Amino acid sequence: MVLNFVPAHSNKVGVSVSKKIGKSVVRNLVKRRIYEQFATYMPRLNGKHNYVVVARERISEASFDEIGSTLDFLLHKAGHID
Repeated sequence: MVLNFVPAHSNKVGVSVSKKIGKSVVRNLVKRRIYEQFATYMPRLNGKHNYVVVARERISEASFDEIGSTLDFLLHKAGHID
């Protein structure tokens, strides 16, 4: 996954999943998993930003917990959570 962000007045999240990931059922499953994991981090975010999460090809094989740990790593790296 890739995490892009810009400062904003409120926190918003968008998810981009390419057709390279799989058919619509797989892409929607990936989107739901990312949105759900991101929702758990929303109360802990430092500051207000608009986020875009770009899914990469191997994400279709990732479990729910692996997506969460990757998202945790990306948010820590960006300095948006402690």
